[in-house]
Amino acid sequence: MRRPSPARLLQGVVLLVVVVGAASPIDETMHDLVFRYLVSHEARLLANGFTLLGTSEAATGILGGLALVAYRTADATLWPASLGGLAGLAIGGVTAQAIKHLACRARPRLVDGWGTGETAPSDLPGRRGFFHGPCFAKWKYHSFPSGHANTAFTVAAALSAAMPTRRRAWLVVAAGVAASRVLLNAHFVSDVLAGGLIGWWAGEAGLALARRYGPTLPRRPVAPRTAGARGERDGQPAETR
Repeated sequence: MRRPSPARLLQGVVLLVVVVGAASPIDETMHDLVFRYLVSHEARLLANGFTLLGTSEAATGILGGLALVAYRTADATLWPASLGGLAGLAIGGVTAQAIKHLACRARPRLVDGWGTGETAPSDLPGRRGFFHGPCFAKWKYHSFPSGHANTAFTVAAALSAAMPTRRRAWLVVAAGVAASRVLLNAHFVSDVLAGGLIGWWAGEAGLALARRYGPTLPRRPVAPRTAGARGERDGQPAETR
């Protein structure tokens, strides 16, 4: 029997935490602990910078730029990775939006009674939990899953495929984006964990599609070697051969 890889085991543990956290008061307890012991003015300033990296505009710009570089340089590793990342953004974006509109979870600011956007007294039980539908165009009920975490981990999956030796760095940056959404009171912990899982899976799906169905790089014409060049390659001038 084949043993699951450590990465798959970690994803399974995260998925379990998401389910338990979203289905119990643990999520709000963890949220309170974060704001009691971790949040500061400096932390929120740093979070504002990280959260910009999780926007779809930033992700599309990064992966699109890498695709252009790969095309111009005929990089056979970077090309499918960047195209797969772009495909993963589309897959993850559609998946996350579908779940958001099904889950209809209130954002933390509606539960806590503070934060940017619409707020409410924290003692309104009707604001808590899931399924406040229909929630079309009601972004304040689009807490689960986190779109920023989804986008960040899709990009991390693509960059890990292009530059696997720096995989830990990409995951740290993606985790920073996910943490920023909690620090800015935009999501609960289970929201960003779910978004990260969806993003990573979407990135892997996009990479698989790009490798199988994506366009190949055009062949670059090879300049013909002159007689002089061939002679120098052999270690002697052409006229002495």
